[in-house]
Amino acid sequence: MKPLNLSLQAFGPFSGRESIDFTQLGSNPLFLINGPTGAGKSSILDAICFALYGQTTGAEREPAQMRCDHADPNLLTEVILDFQLGVTGYRVRRIPTQERPKSRGEGTTTQQTEAQLWLLDGTEDGSLIVAKNVGDATDEIRKRIGLDVEQFRQVMVLPQGKFRELLMAGSSEREKIFSQLFQTQIYKRIEDQLKAQAAGIKQAVDQHQNQIKGILQSVDVHSEADIDNELAQLEPELKTASQDKEQAQQIQLQATKVKDQAMSLKQRFDALANKQTELHQKKAQQPQIDAKQIQLSRALSAQKIQPVYQSFQEKSSALQKLVSQIASSEKILEQATDARNTAEQQLQAAKIAFAEVEQLNNQQAELNQYKTRVTELVQAKVSLTTAEQQLKTSQGNLDRQLKARDSLSNTLKTNTAQIDQIAEALEGLASKQIELEAYRVQFEQRKLLEQQRGKQTELEQHEGQLLAASQSKQSEFETAQQKARQTELAWHTGQAALLAQELKIDEPCPVCGSKEHPAPAHAVNDAELVTKQQVETARAQEDQARKTMDTAKVKYDTAHLETAGVIKEVNQLIAQLADIAQQALSEVEQTYQTRHSEVQCLLQQQTQQKQLTQSNAELNQQLAELAETFSALEVQAKSDSDQVLTARATKEQLEKLVPEAYRDAQILSKAISDLAAKIKTLTDAVSNAQTAFTEKSNALASALSSLETLGQQHDAVQREYSQSEEAWQDALTHSAFENLEVFRLALLRDEDQQSLKNQIEIHLTELANLQGAVEQLQADLTGQLIPDLEKLELELTDKTNAFNVCDATWRKLQERHNQLQGVKTKLAKAHEKNAELEAQYRIYGTLSDVANGQTGNRISLQRFVLSVLLDDVLIQASQRLHIMSNGRYQLVRKEDRTRGNRASGLDLEVEDGYTGKNRPVATLSGGESFMAALSLALGLSDVVQSYAGGIKLDTLFIDEGFGSLDPESLDLAIRTLIDLQASGRMIGIISHVSELKEQMALRLDVISSKNGSSIRTIAA
Repeated sequence: MKPLNLSLQAFGPFSGRESIDFTQLGSNPLFLINGPTGAGKSSILDAICFALYGQTTGAEREPAQMRCDHADPNLLTEVILDFQLGVTGYRVRRIPTQERPKSRGEGTTTQQTEAQLWLLDGTEDGSLIVAKNVGDATDEIRKRIGLDVEQFRQVMVLPQGKFRELLMAGSSEREKIFSQLFQTQIYKRIEDQLKAQAAGIKQAVDQHQNQIKGILQSVDVHSEADIDNELAQLEPELKTASQDKEQAQQIQLQATKVKDQAMSLKQRFDALANKQTELHQKKAQQPQIDAKQIQLSRALSAQKIQPVYQSFQEKSSALQKLVSQIASSEKILEQATDARNTAEQQLQAAKIAFAEVEQLNNQQAELNQYKTRVTELVQAKVSLTTAEQQLKTSQGNLDRQLKARDSLSNTLKTNTAQIDQIAEALEGLASKQIELEAYRVQFEQRKLLEQQRGKQTELEQHEGQLLAASQSKQSEFETAQQKARQTELAWHTGQAALLAQELKIDEPCPVCGSKEHPAPAHAVNDAELVTKQQVETARAQEDQARKTMDTAKVKYDTAHLETAGVIKEVNQLIAQLADIAQQALSEVEQTYQTRHSEVQCLLQQQTQQKQLTQSNAELNQQLAELAETFSALEVQAKSDSDQVLTARATKEQLEKLVPEAYRDAQILSKAISDLAAKIKTLTDAVSNAQTAFTEKSNALASALSSLETLGQQHDAVQREYSQSEEAWQDALTHSAFENLEVFRLALLRDEDQQSLKNQIEIHLTELANLQGAVEQLQADLTGQLIPDLEKLELELTDKTNAFNVCDATWRKLQERHNQLQGVKTKLAKAHEKNAELEAQYRIYGTLSDVANGQTGNRISLQRFVLSVLLDDVLIQASQRLHIMSNGRYQLVRKEDRTRGNRASGLDLEVEDGYTGKNRPVATLSGGESFMAALSLALGLSDVVQSYAGGIKLDTLFIDEGFGSLDPESLDLAIRTLIDLQASGRMIGIISHVSELKEQMALRLDVISSKNGSSIRTIAA
């Protein structure tokens, strides 16, 4: 995790909004957070921790207590942090619980805590991951960073007074931290899975034992022998009971058969009685059927003469329709006559109005003659305006030319006067140039002193070359150091492969004790394993590179001192020369500058004189050209005046030919248009009236023709009606119906006739079926008697009860027999399953005990892996601690088993080079503890980043602790941090030590005041 930008508002001692852009400090900066006590240095770390996890670094204060008392009540307390994980950017915003003014009314309300999380995907606002929920935001950040808040405090932020916690942590706590950092939870899951599987198998064994007991208890026996004895006794009894049951069942079946036959006979007697009743009822319906037969016959008779009646009705309807059409046509004829008369009157009126058209045409011809004259008049006015404008322009040009000629004359006079003045001033130029040359020689002597300072620059360049050589050696040392670290880490990684090479079949593993080796470790990518000799060689090369770097630094320091001495001597020499000639040379320089300015001014005036002379010649040429142009303009003005007079006369003559009312072209055009519209209106009126008269006449003729045609049709239809009426009366007379009303009542629809037919046919069919059924039943039952069902039912009941007694006896014996046989089968399966579980437990129980540290040194599988990783961390940490403690201390892992059941394998000790003994880390002093904790944190950062898939620890914040170091240890600690920062870490230090402020150019200065603190970034 690397912070990019932090924004605070009303947080801690900061009353307003403060922002820290960490990118201004560089990609991997080492910077100091500086400021007086209580200014708010630690609050910056609190803000980072609060933004990520909602808690402060020290955990002494609640987030709700972080609001600034100096802040404006309307300013909300919030923290916004942009940070980077690998190449992915995120933004988190948190608001703690706080009181804020109500949006309406007086008083305050409680602002609940909030949190938002965005993915910075290149868009303006980013992609929202968590909208508001605080718990969700914390879980997402913890999942992405890989650390909870306690682990974050111990490995990325060393808060004030808590830098010893990781150093002093026990095996269990250190196991939690390392498992998160190195992602070794898979080994813990293996431990838990083996433990759970072994416990499950053991529980299953216990359950099977209890199950066997329960099976025996379920059949009320004490042992499997009791089951065998009881089965032997049951078998003869079960055989006798089975024979008795079969005999009783045969007797019961015979009685049931007799009863079923009697019931069938009784049902046939009952059916005969029912059929006889139905036959009597059916015969009683005969009168209704006879009436329906008569109705159907009359309907068929009416249907025969129905076409004649329908033809009569059609002719009657056609005659009535024609009578109605004739009446409508007569009315239309009357309307058409009236319309023709009206159109004739309108035509006569239009012809009378049309007599005015000839007079209007004459007026139109007269106005058309005016159009040409009006056009000429407009052109004459335009010509007059143009001529007047040209005359005005010519006169303006004459005035401008006159003014230009006067201006050129004045300029010529002024230039001539300036030329005379400059000539007088240039008379002493030669003597002043000679005097200037004398002063220049004296001024050159001053420059000799500046050349001495050039030597100082050469010496400084030489010193820079020596510094570059020293830095090159330092880079070579860092390369060798990185190679040595990678070699040593590869050696540790290959130890498992080396151990696997020594494994033999049926011999116990030195790690887990198992004689089976299903998946031995191999070298990565089948590469050659790194040996201890290669590790020692890489470390020797690192030491040689360190010595070369130290030698280069000594040369640079010596050269720096020599260069400083030489520079001091040169400066003294220049100072002596300057003291001797300072006053005289200053006067010479001042006089030289004065004389040089005067000469330059005179030279400029000389140049100006030449320019003025040339300008006068040009002015005279311009005056001559102006004179010629002025004469031409006078001629043009005379010509323009004549054109104005001619145009004015033409305009007056045309105005006399056109009446004043029509001199405007638009008015004349409108008058002509009005006359044309009036002529067109009268002409259209006559044409429309003639057309309307013709249409109305045609309509009248059409109405007369239509009425005549309808009359002819009426005569024909009247004859057809009379014939159809006569035919209908004849058909009715010769039918069975007295009158038209009786005929209509006899008519039935086809579906009604079909319904009557169906009813008659169904009745006849059902009647025949009933008669046949009664005759058949009477023939079948001749000589038969009605059976006594009650007597038969009592006999069947006695036989059934006897069978039930035998069956119950058999079932009881059979159930007990099946129960005992089932128990024997269950017991066999239980014994078989129990044997399998015991065999499994011998495997998984042993693996679980080994993996969970229940054997040997009581070290679990995960703790064994973490102990190897811890060894790698301690190698890196001891290198830095060895440097910072001047070769006295190294951190080592305690390998002795702890007493009791307390976890072991990850405890730390310090190796004291002065005594040659190991002792607890708790015995270190405050300054020594700080150096050890710092070395452990830096070593942990190196190793975590060396393992693929591990958490990237590219940021470290250290709050105080440097004050406990002596100057030499402080210098060694700073060099260690510089080395770490050069390898790609961001390191922030909070300290009051003044030496740190002098040595570190990158700072965040926290400035306190009565109204709250502010932050200033110093990046250079």
